[in-house]
Amino acid sequence: MNMKRFFLITLVCLFVVAADVQAQGKIYTYEDANKDASITRPEFAKENESSGLVMTMSPVERWLVHHYRKPADAKKYENVFISFVVEPNGTLSNIQVQGSDVQTKTKTTKLLPSVNREVTRVIRAMHKWTPAKKNGKAIRYRYEFNFKIHEFELDPNEDAEQAEEIDPNHVYEIVEEMPEFPGGIEALFKWLSDNIKPHEEIGRCVVEFIVEKDGSLSNPKISKSKTPKLDAEAIRLVKAMPKWKPGKEKGKTVRVRYSLPIAFK
Repeated sequence: MNMKRFFLITLVCLFVVAADVQAQGKIYTYEDANKDASITRPEFAKENESSGLVMTMSPVERWLVHHYRKPADAKKYENVFISFVVEPNGTLSNIQVQGSDVQTKTKTTKLLPSVNREVTRVIRAMHKWTPAKKNGKAIRYRYEFNFKIHEFELDPNEDAEQAEEIDPNHVYEIVEEMPEFPGGIEALFKWLSDNIKPHEEIGRCVVEFIVEKDGSLSNPKISKSKTPKLDAEAIRLVKAMPKWKPGKEKGKTVRVRYSLPIAFK
């Protein structure tokens, strides 16, 4: 009798655990939020509201425009469909970038690999989001939108009298000209491939650092950890890097915080 009771309790516990795992794994969508008032949508932190971009852009769109660096083989404007999952801890997963027909809002496959890589890089570099919630509990949520992506361009007619004074010691998150590794993003990937030490562990971490006005890198720290060994290797790589092309704001060289995802395969 006691043995039967034990098995019954075990089965009930397993059922509860399985149901909880299934609930945690569910990915909610825009349609779910429209039907269920208890679901709040995820939000990307508002940054640099005085960025000079039209305020009709959402914070995530402003991030994309500020950080996107047009590949040499790309058009000035590229229509993209972007999809990713905002996890309960605010990180992003399942990132997908495709071409998009702006007129019909349909997904296509006509997107240059270089544009796909660049848009994916910019999304991976985002800081954490405020996750979606259902009845106050953080949930997984698929965020999707169409966007005509392009590089941030200064308005040549901007009134000089409205230009703000640049603080030489301020660390910017977003600037008009973002810092760049010598030779660009492809050169950065090659440098990482050539200098990374082999590891038995695999995964991806994100390292954050400041690109100083002279192009040197300072204050490296892990913003998204994988394992202590991989985190330490990411820090070592940043410290070993050559000087970058520094960022600029209103024509002046400034200090900029930069996030770099590093994958260990």
